[in-house]
Formats: sequence, structure tokens, C-alpha cells
Amino acid sequence: MKPDTLAMMKKKGTFLTPTLMASEWIMGKLDNYPPALQAKAKAATAARSEMFRNAAKMGVRISFGTDAAVFPHGQNAKEFKLMVDLGMSPIDALKSATASDAELLGIAQKVGTLEKGKLADVVAVPGDPAADITATERVSFVMKEGRIIRQGPSGTEKAEKTASPELFAPAD
Repeated sequence: MKPDTLAMMKKKGTFLTPTLMASEWIMGKLDNYPPALQAKAKAATAARSEMFRNAAKMGVRISFGTDAAVFPHGQNAKEFKLMVDLGMSPIDALKSATASDAELLGIAQKVGTLEKGKLADVVAVPGDPAADITATERVSFVMKEGRIIRQGPSGTEKAEKTASPELFAPAD
């Protein structure tokens, strides 16, 4: 996208969902493609990187999403590092996957931030993702609507009871 398109997106409050991992995955497999496609992939990746840098600098609303069919499922969190490496702050990258996505999907009244009256959807990672965004790739705790879904880095440990005794779920 050209800067004038990004400026229009900012003016209208349109969200950009960049899906950076798709081209990153293809670039990692570049030798598997014929030379003409390699050149096209390199140009497209350079253009998407410039576009994302411009969007972040301009303050375009950015949401988090992936083209997970292009790369194996379960690697979505790598998108955070790509966003940060291209100029987005770690906090804004985290917000792109929480509050921004909830707003984009029209469900911000129920999810996206930790507030009284909203669903208790929580993901915890070791360390501080504001200091090391790759911590998002090491999820150690998941709570969905107040139920513990996963506790512990391996995902095999038994979940403990939540604050509400009636809410209990075994780990994966």
C-alpha cells in the first residue's frame, strides 16, 4: 500500500491486518521456488516491510492476524517479533492482538482488555513481553472465560482451581 492509501486508512479509522508471517515463511523457503518467483517474493516482502513501517509511523490502526495456512499453525506469535522489528512498539503489538482485534471484530464490550464485567480471557508468558516480545512464543498459562485451560510451560500439568471454586478445567 502506498502512503496515500495508508493516510486514507488513518483518516477513516480503517484497520490494517498485515499478516507478516506469510511472506516471512516464504522467504525462508525461497530456494524452493524458481528464480522469477524468488525475485517477486523478495520485492513483495520489501514492499510489505516498507508499508508496515509507514503504517506504524503514521498511526494507522493495526490489528493482529495471520495467514496461518501459509505456515504451520502454532507459530502465530512470531508475528509479534516481526511487527516490533519493523518499528511497532511491543505494547502496541500486544494491543494489536487484544484490544484492537476486539474492536475490529465488534466484541470489545466483552473481550480485549482486562476489566470488570468482561470475560476473563488471559494469556501469561514468562518474563516481560514489553522487554522481550518473543516471550509471547512461550505461553505458560491460558484462561478462557474464567476457566484455566493451560497451566505450565509443557501444557501437561494439572490446572489449579481459579478464584471461583466452580470454575475448573484440566490442562490440555
